[in-house]
Amino acid sequence: MTSPLPLDHEHLQKLVTADLVRPDHLLGAHPTTEGGVEGVRFAVWAPSATHVSVVGDFNGWNGFDNALNRLDFGCWGVFVPGARHGQRYKYRVTGQAGQTVDKMDPYGTFFETRPATGSIVWDGAYEWNDGEWMQGRSAGFDRPVSIYECHAPSWGKRDDGWFLNYRELAHRLGDYVTYMGYTHVELLGVMEHPFDGSWGYQVTGYYAPTSRMGNPEDFKYLVDHLHGLGIGVLLDWVPGHFPTDPAGLASFDGGPLFEYADPRKGFHHDWNTLIFDYGRNEVVMFLIGSAVKWLQDFHVDGLRVDAVASMLYLDFSRTEWIPNIHGGRENLEAIAFLKRLNEVAHHMAPGVMMIAEESTSFPGVTTPAPFGLGFDYKWAMGWMNDNLGYFKEDPLWRAHHHHALTFFNAYRTSENFVLAISHDEVVHLKKSMVMKMPGEWYAQRAQYRAFLGLMWSTPGKKLLFMGQEFGQSTEWNHDKELPWYMADQPDHRGIMNLVRRLNDLYVNRPDWHTADTREEGMLWTSADDAEHSVYAYLRRDPASGAWSLIVANLTPIYRDLYPIGVPQGGDYRLLLSTDDGDYGGFGTQQPDLTAREEGWNGQTHHLRLNLPPSSVLVLEPVAWMSPAELVGIGDAAQDTPNVQHQEALPVQSAEREWVGGAFTEAQARTAQTARTARIAQTAQTGDAEARLLQPEEARDLAAPESAARKAAREWVGGSSSPEANAGAGSMVPNAATTPELSAEGRLSGESGESTPTPEHQADPVELESTRTLTARASRKAAGSAGPGEEAPQTRKPRASRAKKAGAEAESAADGSEPARPKRTRKPKAVAEAGADGATAEAKPAPKPRKPRAKKAAADGAETPVQATPDQHTPTEE
Repeated sequence: MTSPLPLDHEHLQKLVTADLVRPDHLLGAHPTTEGGVEGVRFAVWAPSATHVSVVGDFNGWNGFDNALNRLDFGCWGVFVPGARHGQRYKYRVTGQAGQTVDKMDPYGTFFETRPATGSIVWDGAYEWNDGEWMQGRSAGFDRPVSIYECHAPSWGKRDDGWFLNYRELAHRLGDYVTYMGYTHVELLGVMEHPFDGSWGYQVTGYYAPTSRMGNPEDFKYLVDHLHGLGIGVLLDWVPGHFPTDPAGLASFDGGPLFEYADPRKGFHHDWNTLIFDYGRNEVVMFLIGSAVKWLQDFHVDGLRVDAVASMLYLDFSRTEWIPNIHGGRENLEAIAFLKRLNEVAHHMAPGVMMIAEESTSFPGVTTPAPFGLGFDYKWAMGWMNDNLGYFKEDPLWRAHHHHALTFFNAYRTSENFVLAISHDEVVHLKKSMVMKMPGEWYAQRAQYRAFLGLMWSTPGKKLLFMGQEFGQSTEWNHDKELPWYMADQPDHRGIMNLVRRLNDLYVNRPDWHTADTREEGMLWTSADDAEHSVYAYLRRDPASGAWSLIVANLTPIYRDLYPIGVPQGGDYRLLLSTDDGDYGGFGTQQPDLTAREEGWNGQTHHLRLNLPPSSVLVLEPVAWMSPAELVGIGDAAQDTPNVQHQEALPVQSAEREWVGGAFTEAQARTAQTARTARIAQTAQTGDAEARLLQPEEARDLAAPESAARKAAREWVGGSSSPEANAGAGSMVPNAATTPELSAEGRLSGESGESTPTPEHQADPVELESTRTLTARASRKAAGSAGPGEEAPQTRKPRASRAKKAGAEAESAADGSEPARPKRTRKPKAVAEAGADGATAEAKPAPKPRKPRAKKAAADGAETPVQATPDQHTPTEE
């Protein structure tokens, strides 16, 4: 039996001045002894009441036997001899208008099970066994925090359909959460509430666990047992609004007391609830006292504060509202309350987590008070909306929403975020998570597995609502227990196995949880391949240098040998594939996981990976290089030269110059010399290396006779890049290519085959930019006929953009100087051939416009015109 604080002027004044952080030690029902007589002291705050009495089992519910005495500052109190632990009671309050209502005790610690509303005198004892846990508990900024959100009343039921007792839930839930690898449980629906359909968010007993599942000691056993298993316990807590039930806090003393008097501030139309008056110190301390009680007396490790946005803004979901004293929309009283709440919570219960469900861009939510609101974490509602919106799209249209998944990286370091997929996302016809995905059943599961893989590997703490860990296909129903039979079916069991593996990686890999709010904790290596919806990024632990590579293919298309840049060479191991057979996928196998020395996407090396449809891969190097040795991560890539490609710099420089202007014969010879030297160094390249070539280059090595058509097929600036075509070429029909003019005025790919040399067959992988590849394609065509060789014969153009060399080609064949048509915009480089067959300085290629065709013809030059789909030969005008 704990002695309550005395009902004297000093302590009552502390309540009024907001200096009493545990008002439940002053008000409420407290078994005690006065004058050697055992009984219960009752006290309540009701300043506008004209009469208050306590009725209950101890007086036969007679309102005249135990009237309360009016005390200072609007409080009432009385000692009832003979009243004892376990008896029911209510306050009978008469208001100014003369109406009398029986009320629940605002500070009651135990209540009757609904629909009854009586309070119960309770002073049970419990011996805790979690001392070690309490000493070491922490907000976990650099620790893994994987939260299993659980609606305790519907997680499991007894065989007769009634709720599990807290002690039964402790063992069943504890064993399950341990098996799944979560670090925390967030319980909702455990504070006393009258309406099951509110899920516990319309609270009447802010100091009491719901009696549906047991008494306060049973609840303490639940927390104690979970702590013994190494699992933290969080609670959903609702200081933003309360129900209008007449037995509860509404109009407690006959008029507005706990709520704002003006309905433009005090009534929430969306939820039909009342809003607390944060301008009254007694209300503020009532709420803060509730939070501290759960954190101190029940050893809860943190509170998730519900509906913070509705508290911050006076115009939240309303058309008529009252501005603050500055004319703004912010509720200054609520802001001050939240700051005070977090300061007191962290002071009274060090190491706890205070989490805000805040859906706006209000600044400084996780900035310490007084400069910010003082929360430890904030739910990433923007991340949730962007990701769910993206995955609901048909994969055919995801290219248009590509950066919905990358946008979170623009602000992820502004707050401490929890990536939350909560109960709100799987109710009210929103569908369960797996059923949100488009397509048939297999495609839905594959996409949901990919979603989970991205969620767990993205910076931020994790939260997943119950049932979604095994892919529940039905919406959550608070009246029924989870459909556990689904977890025994292979399709759902695979998703469960995946969540277990993700939790294992998340908990045991420091690169996945230690740098959530630091820029260096994540680095995008491929964020712009919207055409194929492929993403790649690194997660990195700055302290240890450990890092992992995450690659996502978010279309139902298999991509073979897709190039992914990595910052170091050597062997890699596959840590996770959401396509693995254990998770319900096909079990796609990977090729040799040895990084090649050719760079890609700003990294110094690259891997070629088989990307299964709608999947996420996680890899790591077998041996990590130290951060000082790594090239390609952060700013190091900009400052450290790429030793592997020193010999390639001349040719790449020449190619870049060609792209930006004319490419002279001297530049071409310099580039070819450098290229030949590089080829000689890698002449031993085998068939396995050929698999790493671009698809166009690989076809070039297939057979000698294929070289004649190589230029026609080679990518020269079409609609997709070589990176995009990697692995997808076999699934897309060969598109018409655009021939390029050679140095002699020939079209690339025209007749005149030449057998590739052994040096060309041993050509190493070229992994430069698409513009560089474009340059190389034209340069190869230009170099097919050297000095003294017969220029290749022209062929008929195939596409509408094809041009014929015309008189230039004919004059070049017989050694005469070709006629020069007038210069047009952005001419291609065309070399003039002298009478002796030697190549002269490059001249602009003809690209005449249609209105000038007649003049060119009059000058004796045959003018090429565009070919239509049904017209394969050029005509003269």
